[in-house]
Amino acid sequence: MEELIESFENQLIFLYDEKLNLENSIGTSDPKELVSIFKNLERELEYLYRVKEHYIKIPAKEIKIRDIQNVFIDKMKLREGKQNV
Repeated sequence: MEELIESFENQLIFLYDEKLNLENSIGTSDPKELVSIFKNLERELEYLYRVKEHYIKIPAKEIKIRDIQNVFIDKMKLREGKQNV
């Protein structure tokens, strides 16, 4: 019986440490808030992927820009530029 109590105490200590870790690193340990934060991050990431679909990555040496290794350019603008040349 004492081993069971000790096991529960250890689990409680571990869970409390995890709660404090979440509060210190993310600012909350509330499960509903955590789910909301991750859903918002997921929406932002999906938005960024949709935006990225409209751009292509080309080597910066093809464009005169200082201190940037790669540049994203709207695919439609690039096609328009090639047609005008």
